[in-house]
Amino acid sequence: MLEERPLVIDIDDPGFQGGKLLGEMDYEAFLIEGDADFAWSLPVDEWDAIALNYTSGTTGNPKGVVYHHRGAYLNAVSNILSLGMPHHAVYLWTLPMFHCNGWCFPWTMAANAGINVCLRRVEPKSIFDAIRTHKVTHFCAAPIVHSMLINAPDEMRIGIEHRRAARSRGPRGIKRYHHDAR
Repeated sequence: MLEERPLVIDIDDPGFQGGKLLGEMDYEAFLIEGDADFAWSLPVDEWDAIALNYTSGTTGNPKGVVYHHRGAYLNAVSNILSLGMPHHAVYLWTLPMFHCNGWCFPWTMAANAGINVCLRRVEPKSIFDAIRTHKVTHFCAAPIVHSMLINAPDEMRIGIEHRRAARSRGPRGIKRYHHDAR
């Protein structure tokens, strides 16, 4: 049991008006209380933990993993290099950031000074609209999301002329399709 009740901060989302707020303070009030002179505690060792992540257990038992600073850094740089990301790449989030830290792309995009484009719902129309509107250059997705995009109506792709790079941890067939679609 927790000795102290955690602070719950409300983010009053204009896209979802009318819902009950659950926290003790709103996000803006929380920011105002911040200390501009706060002395950050930097890691002593590159192997110190940076994040603890859990899966939901959709494909098996729930499990947790601890990322360390070194691994997060190396994964972020490897993402940039392996995808040939230019500076200021535009990344579309279809992966949950809490699930293995979105394959380390929060740190990848920070290291790259990139732009993050977030979705409310992971569905083909929203994804294609975001790619078109924000000129998304990169995204990663689970195999089911790639399958939804592959099987979406062709008219959803209209107006997307720029090159994109996608990554999946999926089967070879999906990888081959995306490679051939370049």
